Formats: sequence, C-alpha cells, structure tokens
Amino acid sequence: MTLEELKLFLKIDGTEYDLVLPSYQAAAETYLANAGVAKDYTNALYKILITVICATFIENPSLVTSRGNLGSLEITLNAMIAQLRAVQAAAVVVAP
Repeated sequence: MTLEELKLFLKIDGTEYDLVLPSYQAAAETYLANAGVAKDYTNALYKILITVICATFIENPSLVTSRGNLGSLEITLNAMIAQLRAVQAAAVVVAP
C-alpha cells in the first residue's frame, strides 16, 4: 500500500502525516504479523485493518509511545484478525 493510497483511505489531504504514516503502517504490519496474519495487500480486510490501526495511531498518539488501552477497538481488531488467520490457513495447500 503506497503512502498516497493510505492517505486516500484515511481521507488525509496534504503532507501533515507524510513522515509518520510509513512508520504507523510498518507498526500495523508488524502487529498483524505478530498476531499470525501474513502480509496480504490483495485482501481487502487486510487493507482495512492496516488503515484502522493507522487511524488509531493518528487519533491516539499516546498508543505509539506508551502501553495504551484499545478498549472496544481491540475486540473488533481481534475478530478481524481471527477471520484473516482462518482465511489464510484455509488457503494453504498441503502437497500430497
């Protein structure tokens, strides 16, 4: 996902977040990887999760520097992550 595409998803005009968005995106990718989700920008749900996590960092910058509480958003993220894991696991083909 390019910076321009991420900004489009987040409805950001201008360059105000151009320096931090790539870091937020990398952190979101790492978060999902640590949750067992493979990087897959062809999957719309993956893109949405990246966008939601980046938006959360923008709206709550303290989450980046401290151990913040995501509250009800964490429930939503966990549900979406579980779906992605299931889809990706089902896509793995075992050789005969």
